[in-house]
Amino acid sequence: MFIDFLQTGKDGTIPDNGLKFFFYQRVFLRAAMRYKYVYMVFPRAYSKSFLSVLVLMCRCILYPRCKLFVTSGGKEQAAGIVKEKVNELCTLVPALERELDLRPGKTRQSKDYCIFVFKNGSYFDNIAARETSRGKRRHGGLVEECVGVDGKILSEVIIPTMNVSRLCMDGTSHPEETLNKSQIFVTTAGWKGTFAYDKLIVFLVRMIVEPEKAFIMGGTWRIPVLTKLLDKNFLQDLKNDGTYNEASFSREYESKWSGTVEDAYFNGEQFDRNRILKQSESEHSGRLSSKGYYIISVDVGRKGCDSVASIIKVTPQQVGASIKSLINIDTKSDEHFENQALWIKKLYYRYKARRVVIDGNGVGMGLMDFMVKPQVDPDTGETYPDFGVYGGTQEDAV
Repeated sequence: MFIDFLQTGKDGTIPDNGLKFFFYQRVFLRAAMRYKYVYMVFPRAYSKSFLSVLVLMCRCILYPRCKLFVTSGGKEQAAGIVKEKVNELCTLVPALERELDLRPGKTRQSKDYCIFVFKNGSYFDNIAARETSRGKRRHGGLVEECVGVDGKILSEVIIPTMNVSRLCMDGTSHPEETLNKSQIFVTTAGWKGTFAYDKLIVFLVRMIVEPEKAFIMGGTWRIPVLTKLLDKNFLQDLKNDGTYNEASFSREYESKWSGTVEDAYFNGEQFDRNRILKQSESEHSGRLSSKGYYIISVDVGRKGCDSVASIIKVTPQQVGASIKSLINIDTKSDEHFENQALWIKKLYYRYKARRVVIDGNGVGMGLMDFMVKPQVDPDTGETYPDFGVYGGTQEDAV
C-alpha cells in the first residue's frame, strides 16, 4: 500500500508504466515487512530478489538510521543483484530514487561493492560472507540464495553483526522492534542436510511456537507462469532437452529439496535410476523359469488413498534363497472394496499367481470380506470364485 501511495497520481491511479503488484507479491511484501524471521523458497522468475530489495528500501525509508545488509555466496554476486534491482525499482517508482542521498561520497556503486544511503540516515549495502566481515554492525539483513552461503560463516560472522538495535531519532532504542535482528532468507531449493535446509526447519518450528515472529513461504513455477512472468514453453523445452535432470528441475522450479548433498557417500539419483524397471511384465510370460512363480502383494487403501498391487516374480535357486524381482505395479485410487477385490482377482488370473498377499489388519479387513465371496464382472459377465484364506484366519492373508 505504501508503494501504491508513492505512485498514485492526482487522479488516484497508478500510471501504466508504474509498478503494479500481483496478489502473491503483496503477500510476500507484507510477510517480509511484518515478521522478524522470514524464509522464502521460490523458483526462478518468481521476482523474489526484486521484492526482497524492495523490502530493504521500504525499511530504510520507514525506519530512519537503520543499517541493513545483503549477502550472498559471493560479494560480487550480491553487489550485482542489488544494483540491478535498485535501478529497476527506481525506474518503476521514481519516488524511491528521490529518497536516496545521491551526493558525492554517499550512495556509491562499484564492481563488488555498493551502498545506498537514504536522506534520513538509513543505508543498506552488500557485505561479503567471509571472515573480513567480522566486527561490522547492522540491524537486519537479507541472505540472497542462501543455499550457496557458507553456513559456518553465516552463523559465526554475518548473523552476529545484528547484535545491536536501531537508535531512533529521539535517541532511544526498542529491541522488540520488528526491524532489529530481522533476517530474510531467500533462495531456490537445495539439498537436505545442509545449513540452508536446517535453517528452514528452524524457522518452521519457530513459526509454530512463535507465530508472531517467524514466517515461511514457498511456491512453484505455476504462479509465475500464471502471471506471465515465466514462459511455459521455456519449461517444456527444458524437459525435452537431452541433458534434462529431473532432480535439478525439482529443486530449481518445484522448490523441492533433494534428499542428499552433492558430496554424499550415496548418490540419490543413482538410486532413483535403478528403481525404474527397464522392462515390465503385464501378464504371465514365457520368461519365467520352470519352477518360478508370481506373488501379488497388495497394500490396501480406501478413502482418498491408493491401493497398490506389487507383482513379484520369484525364481527358486538350487542353493540359497529365491531371487525376487518386482516386475510391475498396478494401482487403484479411492475404489470401493468390492471393485478392488474384482481387480485383484483379475490380476491373479492374468499372472497365474501362486498367492495374493494382503495385510488383513485394519483397513484391509474390509477388502478381505469381498475376496472370500464370488463375484461377477459387470463388463464381461465372467464369474470369479471366492478365494480361500491361508494363514489361519481371514485377517491374515489370502
